[in-house]
Amino acid sequence: MCSSLIVFHTEVLSAAEIDPSVFIKKVSKSYTKKFCNAIGFGLSKESAMNFSLEENKQVFKKKKEINNINKELLAEEIAISVVEKCGYPINLLGEKGITEFKNYYLSKDQESLKKQN
Repeated sequence: MCSSLIVFHTEVLSAAEIDPSVFIKKVSKSYTKKFCNAIGFGLSKESAMNFSLEENKQVFKKKKEINNINKELLAEEIAISVVEKCGYPINLLGEKGITEFKNYYLSKDQESLKKQN
């Protein structure tokens, strides 16, 4: 009986890891923490963006899910999180701030991809 509970519990964990929304939240949380810390240390919005993008790429480069992640959903999740946690010091507030940061994030991500190729 114990072994069946262990097997079931393991399946639940692996299913949660595969769920794209769980992975998006994990990437977003990591990015937001790096970005807001960089802002707190006095980096400009652009420097914090570049730093956080590159750091997150290194953290998640071995995760196969990162290649199939929905960039729009990720950008939305990151924008909401950044505006909530550290939007005030960089003048990003409310829906307008979320939209602005989302678009900025997507453009910087595209720039970063072009540099890689």
